[in-house]
Amino acid sequence: MSLNHLKSWPINQKIIVSMVTLVFSILVFGGIAGLFIQEEINFIEDSSVGSRVTQLAQDQLDKKVNDIDFFKEIQQLIQETDSSILNKAFYVQIAYNLVVFMGLSLVLLKLFQVNELKSLTFKNKSVLLFLVAFVLAMNVPQVGSDATYINEMIGLDALQESLLGIDTLSDKESLISQYILLLPNVDRGWIITLIGLALIPAIGEELMFRGYLMNLFSQKSNYHNGIALSALVFAFVHFNFSNFFYYFVLGVVMGYVYYWGRNLLFPIIIHFINNALVVFGYLYAISNEVSEELNYSYTLMPYITLGLSLLIFYLNHKRNKHIIQ
Repeated sequence: MSLNHLKSWPINQKIIVSMVTLVFSILVFGGIAGLFIQEEINFIEDSSVGSRVTQLAQDQLDKKVNDIDFFKEIQQLIQETDSSILNKAFYVQIAYNLVVFMGLSLVLLKLFQVNELKSLTFKNKSVLLFLVAFVLAMNVPQVGSDATYINEMIGLDALQESLLGIDTLSDKESLISQYILLLPNVDRGWIITLIGLALIPAIGEELMFRGYLMNLFSQKSNYHNGIALSALVFAFVHFNFSNFFYYFVLGVVMGYVYYWGRNLLFPIIIHFINNALVVFGYLYAISNEVSEELNYSYTLMPYITLGLSLLIFYLNHKRNKHIIQ
């Protein structure tokens, strides 16, 4: 039976069904993934690694460890944990991303978009914009990180603790546990880790949030509202209020890059590099013999670079409007 009639549904109905399906998939498949690795998580939490995770989280919150020592301690915890446990969690996470974001976005595009996969657009192949996307990707994490200070201003951290019972320490423990499970280990090198931790999520999430949802929301209103709404959903589905504005800023930047650049590869590149920087930061830290900070002091340069990069994308958009059609 043909499902082409779904393409003629009212836009409000498409949005509701898409959002319900996305949330349902995240909850169901997230729950299934959690069940698959619950035994491994319990093992880590109940072992000596669990208590050291708590101590490391507290030390970082108290600023007793710098970035180099922080990642070196994580490396030690990874080495002391059975790699089969770590790899099972890693591949379950890959399966989750493939199903919930990449797979579901392709299904929704097929069902609801008139032009289906052609609606994604990969028309603009400007070498300059690929270079600008790379430069932008190296700077947007700092801007997004600075945006997390908004959490403190409006009390999102306190809201997360009151609603979910997740305080700052628990949040940091969760982050460290993810690092232990997902970063390279003796059986899984950095290339496989980059594919699973950076490339697959970048492709899947950009297909869903920029390729599908942004275009869908834009049909209801305009592209600016579509970008903002898709970035909002992007931030919410990470289920981390502490980093809410980090993900929101990242989503807005990638939304405008996609809209002005008209090639989904541009936000995929930015997303991939943003994720990959964690792996490269870890590899740099564990190979460095000197204890030093990875973070640099506050400067306006990332904001200047971000602004100039977006300006280049905007000027490209104005000059090549025929590509938008």
